[in-house]
Amino acid sequence: MTDTTDLTYIISDPIELNLSYMPFIANGGLFVPTYDHFALGDKVRIKLQLPGKKDAIDIEGKVVWITSKNALYHVLAGVGVQFTGSNSQTIKEQLENLLDKSIEVGGYTYGITDTDKKEK
Repeated sequence: MTDTTDLTYIISDPIELNLSYMPFIANGGLFVPTYDHFALGDKVRIKLQLPGKKDAIDIEGKVVWITSKNALYHVLAGVGVQFTGSNSQTIKEQLENLLDKSIEVGGYTYGITDTDKKEK
């Protein structure tokens, strides 16, 4: 895929942000739940709405992680996106400042299941 795919991700609470953020990805990364099909390296543009924030953040990135809809333990399907835009370091720092350090997510990158998400 040579085009850029637009994704919208609305994070509803701080726990979801903690679970979605991928600190182990160079330049920062974010897991975005989606059933759309992607390949590694696909370019994406994410319109990210954060809890308690009025304006969305536009993030340019590339797909570096794929969780299919039939993944083990029925975690949400989606993609891990590495930030690649000229403002990637700023976005990384902004998201890291919003993380709730008191919330322990047990090392999971998005460990919430489809069932958990529907119950919210």
